[in-house]
Amino acid sequence: MDFLSSFDLENYTRKSMKESLESLDHDDLVDAALFFADNLFQKDQINKKAAMDRFASKSELLFISLFNEAEEIAATSSPEDMDESALLETVSKERSASPKKRRSMKEKAKALPEKIINVYPEAGKDPVCPVYGTAMKELKPTVHRTIKYVPQRLYVEVEVDHNYVCPKGCEDEDGKPVMISASRREAPLLENTMASTSLVSHIIAQKTVMGLPLYRQEQGWLRRGFNLARSVMASWMIRSSQIYGEALVDRMIQDFRKCDVVHMDETVLKCLEVSREQKRTNCYMIVGVSGEHECRKMVIYQFKKTREQKFVRELLGEGFEKALMSDGFEGYDNYTAAVHLSCMAHARRHLYDAVKIRADYQTLNKLPDEAEVKLSYLRENPALEILLEPLGNITRLYKVEKKAGSKKMSPEKVYELRQKESKPLFDQVIAGMERITRSFDNGSKAAKGANYFLKRKDSLARYLEDGNYPIDNNLAERMVKPFVIGRKGFLFADTEAGAEATAVWYSLSQSAIMNGLVPEKYIEYVLTRLKNEGIREEVLDELLPYSRALPEYLYKK
Repeated sequence: MDFLSSFDLENYTRKSMKESLESLDHDDLVDAALFFADNLFQKDQINKKAAMDRFASKSELLFISLFNEAEEIAATSSPEDMDESALLETVSKERSASPKKRRSMKEKAKALPEKIINVYPEAGKDPVCPVYGTAMKELKPTVHRTIKYVPQRLYVEVEVDHNYVCPKGCEDEDGKPVMISASRREAPLLENTMASTSLVSHIIAQKTVMGLPLYRQEQGWLRRGFNLARSVMASWMIRSSQIYGEALVDRMIQDFRKCDVVHMDETVLKCLEVSREQKRTNCYMIVGVSGEHECRKMVIYQFKKTREQKFVRELLGEGFEKALMSDGFEGYDNYTAAVHLSCMAHARRHLYDAVKIRADYQTLNKLPDEAEVKLSYLRENPALEILLEPLGNITRLYKVEKKAGSKKMSPEKVYELRQKESKPLFDQVIAGMERITRSFDNGSKAAKGANYFLKRKDSLARYLEDGNYPIDNNLAERMVKPFVIGRKGFLFADTEAGAEATAVWYSLSQSAIMNGLVPEKYIEYVLTRLKNEGIREEVLDELLPYSRALPEYLYKK
């Protein structure tokens, strides 16, 4: 590049660069522009890589490029060696990013109702030609779309019921004045209150879906010029739950006990009333979720003062003999009627927690992204090698599940795939865990993690026996999350009745989401029908969130 000799880059100034550029002919100017563009591009790529290196996750999800070399390495390893490809699975767990087609705003706006405004020229709807005076022909109109927002609006609906009495003082058979009275247009939601189904359902959805606690809702109403106290909103939520919501959730629990597979988990909830009376620090919100393949999709939240084993029986009943997926809490194991499944992710986490704090594992993550370098380091650190092999095989088990899910296999096909691919891998995991217990002290975190897995190996392996059975309890953990997010706002329940009402409304709103419903519309529909038609079995059946009798407008478009 001869043009570079024209630049004094060591003594660079803006003026000297300008003079150098002015001295170049056209071809040299083009070469200079391309040269500097290439350098800027390379610098930008270096900066991006540095940013990724700085902020990327320092976990086992690193070293993606090692995947392509796993088979080659396995072919060169001796039978006595450990499964090095399994090791690479641990340090190179790849998440394939499937490209998602982004919808334009115009496509998204099709889900919204439209208000059409026709705008005509100043000459009117039927203009005439200003030159010849003839009627003009309309061309294709120009259409402009803008999304408008109408702020939330409160108003008081005043129903005036007119009553009449005979002016002549006529009396009926009981000696009372003869009167003709108008009946109320619709039954009240809560007697002696101004609560409506639309307002109460909005308050419930704001708390259980949007995670907005009542004290923040109170502040929002004040900014709109209306003082709606949180104590009033809490009272409405509790009374609506006791009168209407509990009956519907009880009906859901009847169907929950008929599921072939259920998931259960729990999380902490502080209740001030219980703390004052029983000096108990923590109460619990129990979460039960129907299995992935169940046609009746639902989640049940129940407030319990303790984690005594009876809480499982209170949700599942006495005779539940189907599959129960849970974590390692012994309260579930004591419910002997069910077929117990243990969570693979939970069991794996115990061992991985022992691995990720090791200095040699952290060093491994910092090595160059080359398979041979990684494997050479692992051979020099046999203890780490022993720990990573079962973790890598667990990763392979999940890849089998991902394959079944991506191909949308039937339960029968899933069972066949698991027997062919997952069962041998699971046997390798067990062998790896047993090797850890022989190689590490019993008191070490690694040995405890391996023993935790081995203690539950039968219930962990049970998912291989049926294509409907899940490999882990992640479904329940995902349904715990909406409550945990809401709890960050309201922190605790003041009373036991309030905690139970919260459980009822979380059950209905989150079950509505699982079935593609809009929670606020669904809850308003439930309250409206129950207050008008009463708590009857046939009405409850039609109002279940997975009922096919629900109107179309309740579903998310």
